[in-house]
Amino acid sequence: MNRIKGAIKNLEPLIDEAINFEIHRGQGRKPELELKQRVIILLLKELFGKSNRMMASMLAVFSLLSGIDASYKTVERLYSDPEVEIAFRNMHVLILKKKGA
Repeated sequence: MNRIKGAIKNLEPLIDEAINFEIHRGQGRKPELELKQRVIILLLKELFGKSNRMMASMLAVFSLLSGIDASYKTVERLYSDPEVEIAFRNMHVLILKKKGA
């Protein structure tokens, strides 16, 4: 349990570093959620092993604490979000660097 707590504690600075890149967005609607929120949602969804609909329901329950409210379709679209893909790749590289690989 302490190992999980330690990993979660180190997750936020890692996410902050991974999303620290310039985003050039053309015309169109801006995303409802910040990049950090999108990355956290997808990480939590995979950690809990829940479906998109179940994760959206969980977000609705915890929206009072987190301020994040998203539909299941929003969660589903995170898989094809290029900014989220870049952030996950950056996180992977950062973890490998910290491990010394």
